[in-house]
Amino acid sequence: MTLREATPDDFTGIWPFFRQIAEAGDTYAYPRDIGMDAARAAWIDAPRKTFVWVDEEGRILGSYYLKTNHAGAGSHVCNCGYMVAPEARGQGIAAAMCEHSQNVAREL
Repeated sequence: MTLREATPDDFTGIWPFFRQIAEAGDTYAYPRDIGMDAARAAWIDAPRKTFVWVDEEGRILGSYYLKTNHAGAGSHVCNCGYMVAPEARGQGIAAAMCEHSQNVAREL
């Protein structure tokens, strides 16, 4: 498996589990009926960086974003969001992405 920075085209692989997670309304405050374009803007375009977890077959099984939490004096604080496809949960993907995000945050 590979963890790499996302490209705009990667959102088509993120969208199926993003939509499912947003519709559930349990963990994110996105509108439950968020459209793909708005979701892409929120997950890919707005954050400082977005990463994807890709399996050996090229399927995107997880993703996270990292963004500055506040401007000015709070610009050294970041915020991350993590999503994992339902079929890939319990495999340590979220933990690996969390550890990776902490290293990226320090670098930034």
